[in-house]
Amino acid sequence: MSERDQALLESVQTHRARLGSAIAFGSLGARRPLTPLIRRLIAGMVIAAIACAACVGVSFVGSILAANAAAAEQAETPAPGEAPSDAPATPTPTEGTAP
Repeated sequence: MSERDQALLESVQTHRARLGSAIAFGSLGARRPLTPLIRRLIAGMVIAAIACAACVGVSFVGSILAANAAAAEQAETPAPGEAPSDAPATPTPTEGTAP
């Protein structure tokens, strides 16, 4: 058989296989509803949403920790005009006594 005949028989066999799969499984568009580009777009959107959620979570936890640290610092420092709790109180002199 010549090379040309062999090529023709292979193309007919390929054509029949494609036609049979189209009859059995539907058209190519029906078999693959999402193109690879749309899949990549959806995957990118999911990854971006996860990254945004992680950033918001880290920011939220950081703000809570900062608020707790500020509250603890404020509780440790005495208000103006008050004596610190660990310093000894100075006695006030009494009026009629001499040292």
